[in-house]
Amino acid sequence: MSCAQNTKTTKNMNTADQDTITIHNVTDKMWQAKPKYNEQPMYLLRINQEYCTYEVLVNDFPVKEYYRSGKLATAIKINRAILKSGPQKVTIRMYPYGDLLQQEFGEDQPYMNTLNKGSSMLVEVIKVPDWKNYTISKEESIKVVKPEGYDNQEFVGAGLPFYEFSFSFNAKVPFEFEGWSNGIDLRKVDSTLLKQKIISYFKSYQKKYEEKDVNAIVNLEYNNVFRTSFSEYERKDQINGLWEENNEGVNIKDKEFQPLQNYELAFFGEGKIATLKFGSNINTDSRYRGASTLYFTYKNKSGRLRGRFLGVYLYMDKDKYTGKDEDIQLEMIK
Repeated sequence: MSCAQNTKTTKNMNTADQDTITIHNVTDKMWQAKPKYNEQPMYLLRINQEYCTYEVLVNDFPVKEYYRSGKLATAIKINRAILKSGPQKVTIRMYPYGDLLQQEFGEDQPYMNTLNKGSSMLVEVIKVPDWKNYTISKEESIKVVKPEGYDNQEFVGAGLPFYEFSFSFNAKVPFEFEGWSNGIDLRKVDSTLLKQKIISYFKSYQKKYEEKDVNAIVNLEYNNVFRTSFSEYERKDQINGLWEENNEGVNIKDKEFQPLQNYELAFFGEGKIATLKFGSNINTDSRYRGASTLYFTYKNKSGRLRGRFLGVYLYMDKDKYTGKDEDIQLEMIK
């Protein structure tokens, strides 16, 4: 049987199914529902940059934020942002260093509030034909992309506080997930109303954390975790570890959720996904840069104050949309 013949489209679980899911059985139920793939093609991005930080989006969905000066040692897996076979769009957002050099090498280093001629980015798209049998020798380089001016250090974005470029490649995967593809374009909704809807969802989600209602959270997150886990072919122990970490987060004692403030309304998935997040530019406090504005602080075992950011991406299912924006009921992406 060919890989394509195993393609499976996932749908939302029905209410009866969800009523039976708890933190104690979610791993088993998810594993029982696991699609069976003869081959496990994995797509990755290997990035080599100079004098810039960056964000990576695949199909307009965020897969990586990297605001450091050093290079990322490992390639970035991107299957979780691929919903089905066909063309995939990669977007790179480049930002200047800001005070990174000062932090690492002292105050005599320059503050870089714009990208410069030496700023560069080389992106290699890699395919691993069968992830369960991965070795580095089996990596296939299917595309290499670099912005204009890369070869002669005359970067086209020099002097800018931000530069973005995109490219596409074709992927063949054994799955097809609905994800957020059936959502309405939330960019067309009145922004004030949409912010209110998102804040309402955030507050409801926060309450479940405060009440330590882990089973309710498991049911809200199930479809999103299912897509992420099985698009990247995770083993049962990896899935179990993810839910255990989730459970630990819910049960943290004395967590204090912080006010929803200083946020920006952000759209992803070509407008079908919306959330509230902190800004990505270099003027944003580095502790919060690019992160979700839904977060809480707590003290770890050594007494240090830590923060946990709950990245929540929301959409409105087209099939449930009445046509009236005031009736919009946001839900977590599948």
